[in-house]
Amino acid sequence: MNQIQNAQIKLKGILERIIFKNSETGYTVAKFKLDNENKTETVFGTMFEVNPGEHVELVGEFINNPKYGRQFKINNINIIPPATIEGIEKYLGSGLIKGIGPVMAKRIVSYFKEKTLEILDKDINKLKEINGFGVKRISLIKEEWKKQAKVKDIMIFLQSLEITPAYAKKIYNKYGDNSIKIIKENPYRLCDEIFGIGFKIADKIAKNAGISKDSVFRIKSGIIYMLEQLQEAGHCYFPYEMLLEQAKDFLDVEISDIEKTLNILNKKKDILIIDDKVYLFDTYNDETTVANELIKLKNEPLISKLNLINIENKIKEISKINKIIIDDDQLEAIKNAITEKILIITGSPGTGKSTILNYILKIFEAENINVKLTAPTGRAAKRLSETTGKEAKTIHRLLEYNPKSDTFSKNKNSKLFCDALIIDEASMIDIKLMKSLLNALDYKTKIIFVGDVDQLPSVGPGNVLSDIINSKAFRVIRLNKIYRQFGKSKIIYNAHRIRDGIYPKLDFDYKMDDINDFYFIEKSDQEDVVNTILKMLFKNLPNKFGFDPLKDIQVLVPVNKGIVGVDNLNFRIQEKFNNNFKKIIRGNTEFRLNDKVIQLKNDYEKDVYNGDIGFIKDIDFELQEFKIDFGDKIVAYNFYDTDEINLSYAISIHKSQGSEFKCVIVPILTSHYMLLQRNLLYTAITRAKELAVLIGSKKAIGMAVSKNDAENRFTSLKQMLN
Repeated sequence: MNQIQNAQIKLKGILERIIFKNSETGYTVAKFKLDNENKTETVFGTMFEVNPGEHVELVGEFINNPKYGRQFKINNINIIPPATIEGIEKYLGSGLIKGIGPVMAKRIVSYFKEKTLEILDKDINKLKEINGFGVKRISLIKEEWKKQAKVKDIMIFLQSLEITPAYAKKIYNKYGDNSIKIIKENPYRLCDEIFGIGFKIADKIAKNAGISKDSVFRIKSGIIYMLEQLQEAGHCYFPYEMLLEQAKDFLDVEISDIEKTLNILNKKKDILIIDDKVYLFDTYNDETTVANELIKLKNEPLISKLNLINIENKIKEISKINKIIIDDDQLEAIKNAITEKILIITGSPGTGKSTILNYILKIFEAENINVKLTAPTGRAAKRLSETTGKEAKTIHRLLEYNPKSDTFSKNKNSKLFCDALIIDEASMIDIKLMKSLLNALDYKTKIIFVGDVDQLPSVGPGNVLSDIINSKAFRVIRLNKIYRQFGKSKIIYNAHRIRDGIYPKLDFDYKMDDINDFYFIEKSDQEDVVNTILKMLFKNLPNKFGFDPLKDIQVLVPVNKGIVGVDNLNFRIQEKFNNNFKKIIRGNTEFRLNDKVIQLKNDYEKDVYNGDIGFIKDIDFELQEFKIDFGDKIVAYNFYDTDEINLSYAISIHKSQGSEFKCVIVPILTSHYMLLQRNLLYTAITRAKELAVLIGSKKAIGMAVSKNDAENRFTSLKQMLN
């Protein structure tokens, strides 16, 4: 230990183990083993990409915590290149450099000993002297080693701005040698151009770079960021006065400065202020386009190839062939699908939407009507295809999305021609995707929206299906009668009760011919709930029902944080299921070989989408790649793509939209109160195809059923359609 300026102390040693880590803030408490001393210290501070086993220098000071005693507060961290043969081997074999894994690292260090890092810096071609290092591999290593050196230089600059190594790598991958120049000129660019970096991080960088908090530059970026965050929460606009108050608190500046900046943004058409509503300009355009295109589609005359006189005979014929009896409500829906230019069919699971769709498709097929099927997600499109036996595409595939240009090949200048378009899971479509879809349609096209309006609305902005229905501008068929399992399904029975604001029936007196597909286990202690989930997942449900605990059962959780949150449940389930030593560590998350994972964002280049679930099937430390098996395809990821995925032993209910699982386990407690609402619980239990298990408190269920905030999004589509 050496005393330095400002009473700062330097400690050199090994980060032994992490006691606690907050993945969002990077705040960490850890045990640190000092070099040349047989003792450890408790250290705490911000650490993002430092992992157990790394040799580092900590700069900070010792403090006496009244509760925990002597601790070392970290103000800065420097990663120390290893000096020993063992350290160099571990350093190179950690996956740092593409082309060098643990095996090749051992060969290099065995050959060059302590001079290894010097050789890589000054005479990397000497690697050809080692067996297994051909021209191609050496070329790859040379390129990666240079890249590391450049990243190292950038890191030295960024360290003073408190940017983490993981973000530094992303910044370099995006901007290359211009990284430092771009950050100095405009750190707020990072918000838009680097996934994972939001306004708060960019603002911290700007502050460290000397940009004042009341600069117009900062306030503009802050307002845009706030509107984007509100958009992510589902809003298409935000009330002017509410925005002023929130911006004042968020940016810590005067309201007059915010008003002045709003006027500048309005003049530049970055935003639009209309009737005390503040829109991002593009989002206002999205809503107006959707409204205008729907009205134009509706007003274009229907050109039908169907003989409507024979339609009932056709339906009877199909019923006879398929031995299915349909009732008057279903008949009405089928007839309207033939006669209406735009039709909405909405209903809960089990109310016959799939049966109606299949009748419509058979009639269209018999009359040579060119029909296309689509859905917003890959999972929903796959389910639609399985249900109908016809090809169904995601909206992005249907419109021929080009990830490199971020555009659709099918658009208002190159139309998608079909006589009819059926859109399933329409409640999941946000305003932006709906605009792109409608822009690509010919006005002669018939549209049939199919969906469950009582589910959670789209993840993106807008409440499109609900607004279209509530505008009363189009024919809507609401299906209420339960057909699934002849109305005996307790899942569907309780889903309807929850939808209608009625407390679900939790205690059933099951009889021999009943469908035992809904159970409630009462628990109030959070740790009891976690242990019950583990027992149900790995013992009770597989033993009683024969479910595979990972492929057939999905844990769906209202919240991400806390003891009974997604993050902790993933950690606990992973510890019980998968102790594989082959793993990638990012922050405080370990991704192990065979882990169950979920895609967190649409990646059109990889052809994987937000909510897709798969299993890690390979980890290659030399190429710095891992592969995920999504069932219908295997996709390669770079190690630095781990922010695109998360463990998915447990997932949020929001992430489950459009999915269907044989069995779901849903913990619901009063500690989840902030997010408990009717459509959340409804969505959770309707994801179950064969069995739904609720674990928690009756009071929490009551809280969810009584709260109905489904419509509380600021949107204008309904009014525009009126």
